[in-house]
Amino acid sequence: MKAAVVQEDKTVKVAEKAVPKLQPNEILLKTVSVGLNPTDWKHVKNFSRPGDIVGCDFVGKVVEIGSEVPVGEIKEGEVRWGFTRGGVDGERGGFAEYVAVDWDLSSVVPSNVTPQEASSIPIPFLTSVQALYIHLGVPEPPEKVSGEPWILIWSGFTAVGRYAIQLAKLSGFKVATTASEKNWAKLKEYGADVVFDYKDPDVVKKLKEATGDKIEYGFDCISEKGSVQLSQQAFRPEGGRLILLLPTPSESELPRPDVKTSTTLAYMMLGTPIQWGKITLPAQPEDRACFVRWTKITTELFAKGAIKPLDVHVVGDLDKIQEALDMLQSGKHSTKLVLNVS
Repeated sequence: MKAAVVQEDKTVKVAEKAVPKLQPNEILLKTVSVGLNPTDWKHVKNFSRPGDIVGCDFVGKVVEIGSEVPVGEIKEGEVRWGFTRGGVDGERGGFAEYVAVDWDLSSVVPSNVTPQEASSIPIPFLTSVQALYIHLGVPEPPEKVSGEPWILIWSGFTAVGRYAIQLAKLSGFKVATTASEKNWAKLKEYGADVVFDYKDPDVVKKLKEATGDKIEYGFDCISEKGSVQLSQQAFRPEGGRLILLLPTPSESELPRPDVKTSTTLAYMMLGTPIQWGKITLPAQPEDRACFVRWTKITTELFAKGAIKPLDVHVVGDLDKIQEALDMLQSGKHSTKLVLNVS
């Protein structure tokens, strides 16, 4: 098969790789499209070795079913999405013509969502699910939080942010968010109640005023360049709970100990230990169980339009992988970048 493979010079090119050997509990997908995330170029630059297959988020058609997959759970030919941790393995990765995945860690793409749109779902959507329903302890749909509390989604026009806003509204929150002014109207379409420019020197003051100083939940979808500190400062006087996408700064770097702050990592939903530099993160069965539940919930929510997929920009086919990674790293392209594979 063709796959996007890391080179000696830390670029990525298409090369020939063996089709993954299917395990009994897995299904094999013939990839239709893939979605890019910042973790892809970061792995190439910081973690990957020459020969590793890059890429996490994929959508494909089922072409083979493992011997231990329960009968009737998976149908050959159906289109499903999933994700893996790409860029750390020379035999498996998401940006390839064939991808093997645990059968219960994949989700059916409903007929009203294209494979390209579905490529925007896996890591951004599941990261938001993880932040809200595991770390913040919010009741899962159809249940809702009581009393319409305020949640701050910092950097709401990121892929994660746009899904987090939609989920938060579905869960009964009032949503405050930040973004460049050109994106305010779109974020209000997704459900944001108030939006402010994150570059505004008075952004914290404006957030407090607009929410009646009642922000008690938060999700920082950028988690760098001072965003964590600003997010904390926007919370109500009693404090609250803030979730980050990047490692939590030390206590000395944070202004408010009453805002309990921790990090979420989508890879933990795969249910295996994760090697992160010199650190080994143990498997989290609760996260994997959440993913399994949400494979079915997600299909239902997208099918009935309760959650909308992101706008996507198809860069080209798999041969355009380096161009797409460069576009993503530049930060100048606001739509979700997608590649067609077949």
